[in-house]
Amino acid sequence: MHPYSVIKTVTHGKKWIQPSLLFNPKLFLQGIERLLQFNQNHHSDSIWLIGASNQHTFFRKGLRYHTTSSTYTSALTLLKTAEVEIGLHSVSSAPILEQCNRLSNILDKQIKYHRSHYLNFNPDTLYQELQHAGIKIDFSKGTSRAITLPQQIQNTTNVSAVPTILFDNIFFFESPNLVFDQFKQTLQEAKSQKRDIAVLFHPENFIINPKLWEYYEEVLNLVRES
Repeated sequence: MHPYSVIKTVTHGKKWIQPSLLFNPKLFLQGIERLLQFNQNHHSDSIWLIGASNQHTFFRKGLRYHTTSSTYTSALTLLKTAEVEIGLHSVSSAPILEQCNRLSNILDKQIKYHRSHYLNFNPDTLYQELQHAGIKIDFSKGTSRAITLPQQIQNTTNVSAVPTILFDNIFFFESPNLVFDQFKQTLQEAKSQKRDIAVLFHPENFIINPKLWEYYEEVLNLVRES
């Protein structure tokens, strides 16, 4: 991944990353390694979403890394060695089919999962694009600064739209007590509607705010209890 990718996440709330880590090209790799180990210790099967852009698109709300980066290759090696599920984290500056095919070729397997970067997508065309690419499950519905259960959408494709109801970014702006109260309520709402949900955590955010390890564990416990 791109060595300067952390620049975009420097100022989450009152949290700042240490200057010594700012230009560390191994930052994401360290985060991935630790999170893989944490999930293994807690028997948590996660889906890892990664981009497949062949160019650096930082200035267009794009990814901060590209497929020709050596760190990107190392990250994929970590994930493949751990035998975790890997999905596509697409950008809006290139066709989803193109990105999906590129990642599929790199991994030598079909891509089943997807999420739009920055939640930047066209709801009128997204699911047709995903179906054409052979993707089965999408996690693009959701709001990064609020814990909500989006209304179910009319979807005529065979792609399942699973909403992401909690993003780790919210812990940088709201108190943990408020976040967990809202999360519990939303979990119960999803349970009453018999709907699947997803939560999203970024490996690098655990380095910016180590308290996320505690919050992530609590999120896992609440999901298992619901």
